[in-house]
Amino acid sequence: MKILLCSVPVGPLDRTLKPLFPQGSGWEPPALPVGILRINAWIEKNGYNSDIYDINNLRPSDEKLIETFKRYKPTVVGLSAPLSHCYPNVKRISKILRELFPDICIVVGGPLTGSSNVVLYKTEVDICVIGDGEIPFLKLLDYFKLNPNPRQPDFSGLYQIKGLAFIDENKEIKVTGNAEQLPASEFIYPDIDILRSGLEEFGGNGDLVDELFMSIDEISDSNPTSQVDDQLYPEGINFHKKNKGKKIAQLQAVRGCVARCTFCQRYTKGYRIYPHEQLENQIIKLKEKYNVRAVNIDDENSLSNRAQSYEMARLFKKHDIYWRCQGVRVTSVTYEDLKFYKEHNMLTIRFGIESGSQKILDIMEKKFTPKDVWDTLENCKKVGVSTSADGFMIGMPGETKETVAESAEFSAQLHYMLGDAVDSGSLLRPFLSLAMAIPGTPLYEYSQQIGVIGKTLEQEEDYLIRISEDKFTNIMNYVNKTEASIEEVHYWFYLFQYAGKKAYASSIMKDNKPIKHKLLQIYKHGIKNVIINVVNEFKGRVEADKTAKLLTKIKWFVLLTIGVVLSLSSIILPKAILFPIVRAYANLRFRSLKKKNKVNKGKQKYNLFVDHSDDLLNDLRITENRISKTSRQKDRSLRTFVTENRDQISPAITSVEKSMQILAKGQ
Repeated sequence: MKILLCSVPVGPLDRTLKPLFPQGSGWEPPALPVGILRINAWIEKNGYNSDIYDINNLRPSDEKLIETFKRYKPTVVGLSAPLSHCYPNVKRISKILRELFPDICIVVGGPLTGSSNVVLYKTEVDICVIGDGEIPFLKLLDYFKLNPNPRQPDFSGLYQIKGLAFIDENKEIKVTGNAEQLPASEFIYPDIDILRSGLEEFGGNGDLVDELFMSIDEISDSNPTSQVDDQLYPEGINFHKKNKGKKIAQLQAVRGCVARCTFCQRYTKGYRIYPHEQLENQIIKLKEKYNVRAVNIDDENSLSNRAQSYEMARLFKKHDIYWRCQGVRVTSVTYEDLKFYKEHNMLTIRFGIESGSQKILDIMEKKFTPKDVWDTLENCKKVGVSTSADGFMIGMPGETKETVAESAEFSAQLHYMLGDAVDSGSLLRPFLSLAMAIPGTPLYEYSQQIGVIGKTLEQEEDYLIRISEDKFTNIMNYVNKTEASIEEVHYWFYLFQYAGKKAYASSIMKDNKPIKHKLLQIYKHGIKNVIINVVNEFKGRVEADKTAKLLTKIKWFVLLTIGVVLSLSSIILPKAILFPIVRAYANLRFRSLKKKNKVNKGKQKYNLFVDHSDDLLNDLRITENRISKTSRQKDRSLRTFVTENRDQISPAITSVEKSMQILAKGQ
């Protein structure tokens, strides 16, 4: 048995053929293929050998894939798909493999398997792994020893392995439940060295592994959550001076999350921490072997286990490693915690804020309040740990222009409290996410319940292909889960931006400072910053498209100038005048988008323009009236509404229905 583990590119086919090595050459930075490294470590511990083909970072053409696969001749291939956006490339790669080797065994793991029905029926994949992959994949290898031909499966053997989805003897999808999970005591940190040999064999240069570590070159590398130099605390500046030219690594300290946000796919059940000794060994290896002096803790949910977090911080201090943390719940850290972490080399921390509206936070099942957010970010400022007031999301069921304005104003107040500029993002595209429905989440199931995402294989596949075009910020691929029109949702993007600017200016004027100071602040953050941003954005567009014609450049300049005028107007105009002007501008932009991108005949390229009018089930929608009847926070969770809708539709009775419900619920 010849086993090949492959990372899969994230995004559409036309944007996943340019290598991400070296850094800065692609539209996204190189990514450490954590999933397949974990699988490789576990199966090697249990007697199997495999190689790693980092397709995601190498981004080979079809011809290169064919040449490589022919040379390697794998009999079992594991494809790691960490996002639903990997679907187009899973289909592409599995097709190439099947055409080359008709009897090959192709297995897919990762969050894409929330769409196992589509993957199994619409691609050449044989089996999907649902949940953590180590135990089921190892059992699959034992199974493949006895059953090497996927065309002649032993279904009785597959039924015994938890965490699989496959097409059974009746040509129907079968899900054997969620996977067994490794206990934390069995966790093994992946050996990055194996990537070197894989990159040498499949990419021709093993030293490309160094590209997976970001170099500490720019001052912003010390503090990526802030955009301008004067927001850095002294520790960040000193760290940069001391370690310039050295490396920053990714590091995971836990698996899983303590929360169950209704827009987030729970691919891993529970919350498990890496053993202390394993963590220290990994820190030492990164420092000594790869010249690492800082790490990004990129867990799904960091610092929720206080005892483990303190141990981790002590290790970083002991080994003179600085650290940055993201994905932290605001209720997971106190003032005392932040003070301790700063004293033990923490540079920055980032939280999942999502909304400034309690109603929307409840629908998301965040289980905290805007006051919790405020208090925690204020503690960061008091302690001197850099943080960010960004990370907001709009477009959840129950969203209205009022809740969007709440979020915008709350975001601006947080920015002002922290001393940040509210104009730090792109002038016309603020740092704002849309609530994208990802398979395996209550948000996706709700979208199917009300009919804005279809339930046929063809409709679900079309949706997966469309969302691969963009991750979370493109209105073009948003499906409308609110009571508002899609044109209204488009306006909310602009409302968030200008309501935020208005609130920021108001915060300056309300402050107990001399009038001269207030005017200087308004100039710095409301005028100077806007002008700097528009100049930089125009230069960026010209640099990105050097072939743009003069008329196109004039159009860019006019649009950006309108943005400047609106930004400056937001300082002086009352809301009653400002917001109608912003709406008129947003509606004009929407009509332009529609004219340019809506397909009048044939298949729509973007979810924004897919017509669902014949399929909508309005009785299942979350309306203001339905929300008003709830009295408890739990009752306002989208999960509760989805369960109520499920009971109204029909219970899962058949084997296929039960399998699909396992996929829909996630962990």
